[in-house]
Amino acid sequence: MHRGSPRFRLSLVSALGPCLLAVAVGCGADAPEDTDADADDTASDGTDAGGTDAGGSDSDDSSSIEGCPVEQFLDVAAYDQEQDYPAPALSVSCTDDAVIVESNGIPNFTFVPITPNDLQAVDHHFEFPLHPTMAASTSEIPLLGPVAVAVNGIPIFGPNEALPTYGDPLLDDILDFCHGHTAMGGLYHFHAPPECLFTDWTGNTSLVVGYAFDGFPIIAPFECVDGECVETVELRSSWQRTQDVAAAWDAHEYVEGSGDLDECNGKEVNGQYRYYATKTFPYFLGCYRGEPTSNTPMGPGPGMP
Repeated sequence: MHRGSPRFRLSLVSALGPCLLAVAVGCGADAPEDTDADADDTASDGTDAGGTDAGGSDSDDSSSIEGCPVEQFLDVAAYDQEQDYPAPALSVSCTDDAVIVESNGIPNFTFVPITPNDLQAVDHHFEFPLHPTMAASTSEIPLLGPVAVAVNGIPIFGPNEALPTYGDPLLDDILDFCHGHTAMGGLYHFHAPPECLFTDWTGNTSLVVGYAFDGFPIIAPFECVDGECVETVELRSSWQRTQDVAAAWDAHEYVEGSGDLDECNGKEVNGQYRYYATKTFPYFLGCYRGEPTSNTPMGPGPGMP
């Protein structure tokens, strides 16, 4: 059954009940070395929108944990939100098996109201595998709620909104300049690539944008054309818009070979799987390629169930 079909949506709403209806838009590995001979082998030197260097998040000492991606996350604490909002907070640590990301959900760039929901701090606690593995088969991402976390600690949602249409918020023009907005309870989240977080987005073949909850990284959508990486190409999703309907999943269809990526919006590079943050649907993930952990926003603000 196609996940975007009315039949699928009806069965999902029946199963999850009032939670989906009440929340509307917000119910809710190791960073890869780019070993591709055609790619840079260093992580991004990007800076967040607050002007601080990447890799300086407030973190526990996980230096003894091999592969812990603390340095891939941004230093958000130096950015002061305007209009008396709390300052952003982010902590990243690792156990032997998991990466733990905790944040207060406040973005490290100027908040621009797009929805009627005012920004509020939300106590996020996300965990995902430190050493992700490919699953025997793919699995669907949640229709609503977080599917991944960005490197500034903000949750990433799937490519659709909630009732009544499950529309595409990017195509419906209800996202801010960084491709996010607030759900009920003030929960800020991304639906499309947050290019505003970085100063070196274009052509960066090793820029980590976030991590999916199966542990695989989400990378900026660029690949080297030549061995010295003098020239890069932007990778394309293989999901195509095939119907002029409101529901995002009904409007799009995976067409194998029409783009550069698989159904989950990723591919393997020298034995390491990665998702790509593409400019077209599904933007981050079309499905999970590994075994995801279950993560939901913790400590919701007023109005959240």
